[in-house]
Amino acid sequence: MNKKKQEKKKSSRNFQEEFLVLLEAGLRTAGKVTKREFDRVSETVKERLERKYGQERVEQFSNRVKANWEEVAKKFHEAHMRLEAEEAFRRGKKIGVQILEDLAGALKRAAQNLEASLSDKITYHAGQVVDKGVYLCAGCSKIQEVKRRRKMSVCTECGSSEYRMA
Repeated sequence: MNKKKQEKKKSSRNFQEEFLVLLEAGLRTAGKVTKREFDRVSETVKERLERKYGQERVEQFSNRVKANWEEVAKKFHEAHMRLEAEEAFRRGKKIGVQILEDLAGALKRAAQNLEASLSDKITYHAGQVVDKGVYLCAGCSKIQEVKRRRKMSVCTECGSSEYRMA
């Protein structure tokens, strides 16, 4: 007997879930739902469920839902608002990802342009006398600023002896 009750409870839960899914689909595009609209959608759902579960069972459940239609409509409206919020979040996330990808692409192009411009410049070596300016280590890109004319030293960071003017 206990097993029969559990099966009936499970079947009832499935019925209610299917009813709510179908009803939500019918009301998804509606904004503020009137009793007349609610009843029309309920009747369509009712007919579909009667074919599957039988008229008596659907009638009992339908009467319970119709008795408190405002509460059910409010729950669906809240569910609809949650769906819209989730969709807005997904759209925002997609836009954010696109912006980051575009930024990464721009940074990559800028790095490639910098690298290309550095490769076109004259290479200076440690021990060579250079004029005042900013120099980049060819090995690690560490900046070495020369304030007055002097000899270049080996890079303190990586030990490289090659520099390019920044």
